[in-house]
Amino acid sequence: MRKVKEIVLSISIAVFAMLAGAACYHQVLAADKPEVAPVQQMEVTAYCYGTIRCDGGQVRTGTCAGKPEWYGKVAAIYLDDNGSQGEFLGYFEILDTGGDERIKNGTVLDIYIPDYDACIGFGRRRVVVVLIDGEG
Repeated sequence: MRKVKEIVLSISIAVFAMLAGAACYHQVLAADKPEVAPVQQMEVTAYCYGTIRCDGGQVRTGTCAGKPEWYGKVAAIYLDDNGSQGEFLGYFEILDTGGDERIKNGTVLDIYIPDYDACIGFGRRRVVVVLIDGEG
């Protein structure tokens, strides 16, 4: 009987440790989540000309131009499905500011697509954007 009590106690301690570890792991994951701004509806256009960003770095696929205050953030971009998040287009780092007034005032993001035909094919689209703090 004593052996059974020892086994039950060992199992109880192991289960408690696993549950405590899972709770701590969940807290770490929650703490690591980036701060998210409210969802915004806007337009996305594409560009393919120019090789230098506003900070002097090279433009590349996965970067976009946005409002200067958003520099360094990441834009999660979804097609606009009647005001809701539709098809996910991707994550784009806002590492450029662009010269267009609509980009400067935050109503348009301009994503870099290096191929001219693909850029023209993308055109202008209504999207839903979630801005994520890009630090970390």
